[in-house]
Amino acid sequence: MSNDADWNAQFQSLDTLLMKTRQYWQILPFSYLALPWQENHKLNQALSSLSLHDIDELDGDDKKLRQFLSSLINLELDIIDNLPDIHQPIEDVSPHFNTGIKGRKWAQIQQFAALIPLEKSPILEWCAGKGHLGRLLSHQQSRNVVSLEWQPTLCEQGNTLARKHQVSQHVEQVDVFSAEAEDLLAPKHHAVALHACGDLHVRLLKLGAYQKVSRLSLAPCCYHLIQTNNYNPMSGSALSSDLLLSKQDLSLSMQQSVVSGSREKRHRITEVSWRLAFDLIQREVRGVNEYMSLPSIKQSLLTGSFSAFCNWAAQQKKITLPDNLAYERYELNGRERFLTIRRIEVVTHAFRQLIERWLLLDRVLFLKENNYDVSLFNFCSSSVTPRNAMIQAIKKPT
Repeated sequence: MSNDADWNAQFQSLDTLLMKTRQYWQILPFSYLALPWQENHKLNQALSSLSLHDIDELDGDDKKLRQFLSSLINLELDIIDNLPDIHQPIEDVSPHFNTGIKGRKWAQIQQFAALIPLEKSPILEWCAGKGHLGRLLSHQQSRNVVSLEWQPTLCEQGNTLARKHQVSQHVEQVDVFSAEAEDLLAPKHHAVALHACGDLHVRLLKLGAYQKVSRLSLAPCCYHLIQTNNYNPMSGSALSSDLLLSKQDLSLSMQQSVVSGSREKRHRITEVSWRLAFDLIQREVRGVNEYMSLPSIKQSLLTGSFSAFCNWAAQQKKITLPDNLAYERYELNGRERFLTIRRIEVVTHAFRQLIERWLLLDRVLFLKENNYDVSLFNFCSSSVTPRNAMIQAIKKPT
C-alpha cells in the first residue's frame, strides 16, 4: 500500500468500522461489575468460558483477537494487514557507547538509527532526552546533530556524553511548543523522533510540514498524552470523520505491552485486583455506584497487606472506612472481578490495533497532503517495543 488512494481507502474502511462498533470499545472496563453486552448472549457465553490463561494467549496476538471476536459480533474486524517489517544491519559500536541505556531501549535506538539513510544534511532530534539517538547517528554517520530537549538536567547530561564520545552533537534546551522551536527547524533538516509522546510528535509533524523539512523519521508514541480532552484530527479525511476520540479512547491504542516476567505479572494482578476490590468498598461506603480511579502507587505497597492498601487508598480519596471491614471477602471479590475485567478487555483490546492504525494513517495522510512521499512500516519487532511503527517522509520537489 503506497499510493494516496490506498492509504485513504484503508483509513475510510477503518473509520466506518470503528464508528459501527463503538459499543464494544468506547467503554471503560473498570467501571463495570459484570459483562456489559447482556443482549449478545453468544458473546457473553464465549467470554464467560475464557480462563485467565486463554485471555493471555488471545491478548498476545491482535490478529487472533480480532478473528475470535468477529464471529461473536457478526462483523469482520480483521481488515488490516500487519505493517511490513523493514530492518537494516546494525553497526557495532564500542560497548562503552551505550553504558546506562537499558537493553530494549538500546535495541530500539539501534534499529531506528539503522533506517536513517546516510546523507550530508544536518539532523534535528526532537524531544531528545539525553540525546542517545542523535549521539549514535552523529557517531555512525559523521553528521551534525542538534538535539532538542526541555529538561535542563537531561541537556547537561546529553552534552557531557557528546563530549565524552567526541561527536558533533549539541543538546539544546528548548520547549518544542514555543516560537523558538519554529526557528530551529529548516528545509535542510532531517528531523527524527523516537517515541515522542502525543502532542509532542504532532507538533513536529505540523511544524516540520510548515517549515518544509527535507525528511521526517519518527516512531509515534502515547497518543493519549494531549492537551485537549479529545483528539484533534490532522488530515482532511480524519477532519471529515464523525469519530470523536477521547483521551481514554486514545489510551486503548497503547494497551499492549512487552511480555513481563512472572514477578511483574503477579504484581500487576495484585494491583488491579486490589484496585477493583477497593472500588467495591468505596461504592458501598459512599453509597454511589460508580467507579473511582486511584493515583499511581509505589510497588512496595503491593508487598504489604490488602488492608494497608485500602487505608492508603481511603486517605488519597478522603474516605473514612468503617471498623471491622471484611477485607478478606472484598479481596476475594476483587480477584473475581479481575477476571471479569480481563474478559471485557478481550473485546476492547480487539480494537486497539485498529485505533492505532487509524491514528497512524491520519499522520500519513496529513504528510501526503503536505507534498511528502510517505512510508509506514515496523522498524523493530513488537517484542522489543509494541510501539514499533515508523513513519518516513521525504519532501517532494516543487
